[in-house]
Amino acid sequence: IRRGTRCSTAKAFLRPIRRRKNLHVALNSHVTKILIDPITMKAYGVEFHRHGRLHRIEANKEVVLSAGAINSPQLLMLSGIGRQDHLKKFGIHALKHLPVGENLQDHVGMGGLTFIVDKPVAIIQNRLQAFPLTMEYILRERGPMTTLGGLEGVAFLNTPFANKSLKWPDIQFHMAPASINSDSGARVKKIMGLTDELYNSVYKPVENKDSWTIIPLLLRPRSRGWIRLRSKNPYHPPEINPNYFSDPFDVATLVEGAKLAVRTATSKPFKQFNSHLHRIPLPNCRHIKFGTNAYWECHIRT
Repeated sequence: IRRGTRCSTAKAFLRPIRRRKNLHVALNSHVTKILIDPITMKAYGVEFHRHGRLHRIEANKEVVLSAGAINSPQLLMLSGIGRQDHLKKFGIHALKHLPVGENLQDHVGMGGLTFIVDKPVAIIQNRLQAFPLTMEYILRERGPMTTLGGLEGVAFLNTPFANKSLKWPDIQFHMAPASINSDSGARVKKIMGLTDELYNSVYKPVENKDSWTIIPLLLRPRSRGWIRLRSKNPYHPPEINPNYFSDPFDVATLVEGAKLAVRTATSKPFKQFNSHLHRIPLPNCRHIKFGTNAYWECHIRT
């Protein structure tokens, strides 16, 4: 956060040191391989394409692999670090047999919980587009347009399944002063991949109404997925199988998280806003009694 607004990591950390002699940032560069000495098994450089040309750079000290949870294992496998049988399928010589790409975990969350309030305290796109609010943001860097746009509060909670002896919460709340209906289906609907049927039946009836949401996230998933090469072409995206909810314990934990969210949103501090749960069921869950464990599981899996 800088001067009340969101600030990118590039502006916050790279821009202040961009003139350092020992820093060079190569834009439009696609790393294709980590260069590894087959005898010492130490990385000594990288290969990358830039503007149609192959470049090869060697390091004086070390190579830091920081390509994220998806591309880091992809690069390792393309460079010969991974399961030997998998690499052999693509003609990649295995320098080291390791279970790279296995044990993929994700903090899957439950979206769609919407709570209606009767005071103008939420983010509504039509309200934010008002000219005075826009000028207040441009000239004074103040007002509702300085909001983080999706996360105003967090909480860490224990469900009955949490290991309380280790003091490790198993659910995190993301609290936002808006919901799926707050932009009249302009963008959030598409970002979340909602069908017209689901949006029109559940969220369209409360378009432009003040509302907010709690998204329960699973902190300690037991389900495990994997990432594998699709081909030896570094420009081909890898195969990703998150394997969500393969362990029923994860679903049961999120169900408890949903119930905690409802209790939180309707608790005494929120009574001043008459916060109450939007109770139109999802189309594919209408056959289940709303608010039961079975209903929340259906909602979570949708």
